[in-house]
Amino acid sequence: MRFTVSLAALIAVLTAVSAAHLSGTRDTNKPHPQSIARVRAPIHSPTVHSAPSANEIVSSANERNRQLAIAIERALVSRDSQQRETAFNFVLPELLREEPDRLIAIVARQEPGEARDALRDEVVRQWITHDRDAAIEWMNSLEQADRTTCATIAMRTLAAINPAQAIAVADQFGVGRDDGSLEHMVQIWATEKPDEAMRWIEEQPPGEPRTAQLRARIEQARPSITGQAHNYSSLP
Repeated sequence: MRFTVSLAALIAVLTAVSAAHLSGTRDTNKPHPQSIARVRAPIHSPTVHSAPSANEIVSSANERNRQLAIAIERALVSRDSQQRETAFNFVLPELLREEPDRLIAIVARQEPGEARDALRDEVVRQWITHDRDAAIEWMNSLEQADRTTCATIAMRTLAAINPAQAIAVADQFGVGRDDGSLEHMVQIWATEKPDEAMRWIEEQPPGEPRTAQLRARIEQARPSITGQAHNYSSLP
């Protein structure tokens, strides 16, 4: 229940801010009421509503994104886990889609600690699936420790949806090899989607040591898959 209320309140605030901003902008262009009284309007004159100008649209979007950023920063300092969950699940992806630079700035100005780490991890977790190239560019701009942590999170996130991209990211940033997590991921891939894993490994350059390790994992998974197929076929 608190989750729904938090989201509804946030939407109401954003809507009110945007509406108030547009209303205030248009009111400055209206003539004084006394001037209107001196002019006799035609009996059947239609009401004309002017479309918002480009400046109004941009200004409204900027204000909306500013409010989104404020909601995220407030959630970070709040001890309410539901508020943070709401911000991460609904507000963060919206700001990431509309103005990622503003979100990056929020991460950059956070003091070291749990809140900063949580925001950084959530940004890379969502961004790597939304815009992989942009996320990688951002990760490359981070300090070494942050870069390694983010690359590991990116690898694990991509592993569930695109193992080939997960391998590419892992090798680009040098993660997943020293602890065996990359090989383990590839073995799971070969077990669940053997044909897809085999097609990928066959497309890799021959003689590459790193590829040879992954090839061994894929081939290691194949006997168990064959055995499973045999057992299933022998069932009555």
